[in-house]
Amino acid sequence: MLKHPWPRPGLQDQAWHFLLGLAPDIAFVQETFPPAWVRGEGTLIHEPITKAGSVLFSPRYPIERVRPPQGSNLRSLGAYLAFGRMTIPDGSELLIVSVHARHGNASAGHLTGLAGPARAEVKRASLRKPHVNDAVFMGLRSMVPDRFLVAGDWNTARAQSDPDAGVQFFKRIEEAEWYDCSWEANDHQEIPTRFKEDSSIQDDHAFCDPTLGTSLRSVVVTTDAVAHWHLSDHAPLVLDFDVEPISQSNL
Repeated sequence: MLKHPWPRPGLQDQAWHFLLGLAPDIAFVQETFPPAWVRGEGTLIHEPITKAGSVLFSPRYPIERVRPPQGSNLRSLGAYLAFGRMTIPDGSELLIVSVHARHGNASAGHLTGLAGPARAEVKRASLRKPHVNDAVFMGLRSMVPDRFLVAGDWNTARAQSDPDAGVQFFKRIEEAEWYDCSWEANDHQEIPTRFKEDSSIQDDHAFCDPTLGTSLRSVVVTTDAVAHWHLSDHAPLVLDFDVEPISQSNL
């Protein structure tokens, strides 16, 4: 959103109106600076944003702000991550995280707080240095409880320019027993979410616990956001979970 030709007048307002039109229960948004009027439409959770950052937004459910544990490497990411806790209709409490793992090598600060196996495993074998998304995954792996949903721009894909690096990232997701929502819902195929010139790739991913994964019904990409409205070079990834309300299960 910060590079030509995206920052045209009114773009943020248009993007947020488009998002409201999708009627999300919970939205994980990155590279945004929410207009003031959005706060009248629901709950916003984010770290202090000076230029752009990640937010959690819900027009329907209350969200409780959460911070990473003291000493966690995730604190060094600032507004690139937004943490919250919410209760979904089946009565389960979820940790939710909006993730923007920017492309590039992790800094020393991004690794501070990782210790033991996490520090030793943070770098993928095919990379010379650990990337920011490696540091984010390792920090979240030690933080997420039994129920969670973490989603956003991870800046990696199985089909990225270095195939081994992408495959190795998602192999760790599998080994951690995180449910890869779009991968599982689309017959183990990636679905492009980032469109740049003549290339397209799935940089945006949602991961959850296996129990929540059993209620996932579909994952689609709303490409009109890019192709028609030119709101961003990323299109929203829309997940539909069929979660039985606790009031019905008690009848």
